[in-house]
Amino acid sequence: MSARVIFLPWTDADAPSSERTPQLLRRISQWYDIVPVRPGRFNRAVYDQKVPRLARYVLFAADEIDIFLRTLRAARKEKVSLIFAEGTYLSLAGGLAARLRGIPMVWDNHANIRDFSAALGKSALFFRANLLMERILHRLASAVLVVSEKEKDAYREMSFPTGKFLVVPTCVDLAALDESMLPAEEAKRSLDVPEGGTVLFFGTLRYEPNLDSARYISREMAPAVRERFPDAVVYLAGSGELGEMPSDGVRVLGFVPELAPWLSAADVCIAPTWRGVGILTKVIDMLSAGRATVVSPLALDGMPELEDGVNCLVGIDPEHFSEQVARALDDEELRGRLGSNGRQLVEERYCWQVVGPRLQELLDGLIGTKGVHNG
Repeated sequence: MSARVIFLPWTDADAPSSERTPQLLRRISQWYDIVPVRPGRFNRAVYDQKVPRLARYVLFAADEIDIFLRTLRAARKEKVSLIFAEGTYLSLAGGLAARLRGIPMVWDNHANIRDFSAALGKSALFFRANLLMERILHRLASAVLVVSEKEKDAYREMSFPTGKFLVVPTCVDLAALDESMLPAEEAKRSLDVPEGGTVLFFGTLRYEPNLDSARYISREMAPAVRERFPDAVVYLAGSGELGEMPSDGVRVLGFVPELAPWLSAADVCIAPTWRGVGILTKVIDMLSAGRATVVSPLALDGMPELEDGVNCLVGIDPEHFSEQVARALDDEELRGRLGSNGRQLVEERYCWQVVGPRLQELLDGLIGTKGVHNG
């Protein structure tokens, strides 16, 4: 009988998504029996920016207590061997429950609070409060997953002992992706994509850095690219609103349930994201699909193996980014070479087929030893 593991938060692992949480849940579900603990009744309101800030703080406390109690009950009732928690807030509730039950807890940390606070312009109070929470979590956790060596170095600079840290980058399931991809011409016909150059950006516009990217594309990049390629069309895929009329040649698709056809149809994929932390999941998806990809320098922070002119093109500023997109559209041989080399990078370092065994070895070890909590 497989060991039982609580995964926080439970999500729809069967939905077609390359985001880190559902990917991890799918992978861990292959190794262990998963005990679901779903987000509680307060969870949605906590992150709803339409709710007044003070009310969200109160709801946050209520949500933490609710998740902690439900996790503790599930751990006791189902006799779970490990709690795997995503992000800081859920990991705090999961860590306290794990400590009371005497079982290990794995904290999957998507980004360190120092760089996250700086990138999104958070207050000093926000940073100090969350840094204290991360120090508590580090003591509660049996292991801490980070997405890159850069993240691990950041914690070392903040005086965190790094013996518990393991680098598990955001990865893609290449087998699943390959099954869903289509020949480019077939995809363009099925999506009614016109000839003349197809450029793709995707990401939820509810996330402020993505919204900034989409508005830059509409206001600056698309007009500049269409000066050279008047028939080029830029597609923006992802939930949320642009908040303004898109410029000529920009099509806002909204939420796209199946991204693979759009990746199949794209001549060039772009990630003009200027602020944020960690690995950009969208960049891994673009490279995995073998598409020529243009990125901002931010992408290199999370994926240092990216190299301009080898496996991607790097736009160092907004004007240069537009020039790089036009360069890719103008050179079919370059697009093919970038796509092939980008795919090879993912195959070597950013796919679950390579990274998964390392994660499974860690979890097997924790479950086998019941997790030793060291400070």
